Amino acid sequence: MSHNQYLTTSEFAKACGVSKYTLFHYDDIGILKPEYVNDKGYRFYSLKQFSTFDIIIMLQEAGTQLSEIKEYLDHKSPARFLSVLKQKKEQLVIEQKKIKRMERLLQMIYDMTKNALQVVCDVPFIQEFEEEYLITVALSPEGIEKEDMKNMGEHFDYCADHHIEYTYPSGIMNGKDHLERGVYNKPDFFFNKLVKKQKGEKVHVKPKGKYVVINHKGGYDMLPKSYEVLVNYIKENRLSIIGYAYEQEILSYLAAEDPSDYIIQISIQVD
Repeated sequence: MSHNQYLTTSEFAKACGVSKYTLFHYDDIGILKPEYVNDKGYRFYSLKQFSTFDIIIMLQEAGTQLSEIKEYLDHKSPARFLSVLKQKKEQLVIEQKKIKRMERLLQMIYDMTKNALQVVCDVPFIQEFEEEYLITVALSPEGIEKEDMKNMGEHFDYCADHHIEYTYPSGIMNGKDHLERGVYNKPDFFFNKLVKKQKGEKVHVKPKGKYVVINHKGGYDMLPKSYEVLVNYIKENRLSIIGYAYEQEILSYLAAEDPSDYIIQISIQVD
């Protein structure tokens, strides 16, 4: 090929849809070196190098590191190409699952926050709930924060190791005995809501049925007052506490800067 049939760096870059600095970088790391460099140091590329560029872009868009691409180009073969494509396909499937999970999570948070702005606050009411599945971790009976943080870390590791998919809202559970004794600041469990029904030693089923509910507006320091309102409402309506109290943020630090604007829903199963 005569020299006048080569493309300059700018011409080759324009034809490839990248900047010439990208080609300089490719040259520096050795994955796409110019076909010819003249006495003045100017780089020139041949038409056949478009195929190498296509390979680089395809693998890059599939999430392959440039160092991996160089390794492949240095030892290119049909078998190695199939191996690289299979690996990238598996990685893309994993990424697609992550994206779908994030889409569901963002939609859940969006819906929860939007609905929170429309709820009536600080007034108890009765509501029927459908069955829900929660993944739980026991909290320290003495309320030792260091111990709880350790348990929470192990909880999230457990969920990751067992591929347990959870979503919002998360929250805490207060036992029936605590409610009846007026102890509202020593929760028994932390929970995350599961995306789908499943079994497991850490799975708790929130029963379908009747609950007395209050949407507490304000910080956590004022929660005992809302618990008292709920328990009194239960007594006044001659109802009985038959299960846990479920406490969960529906408008939290994610959307509100001032804790006084938080909305925390408390629901207690009754009969």
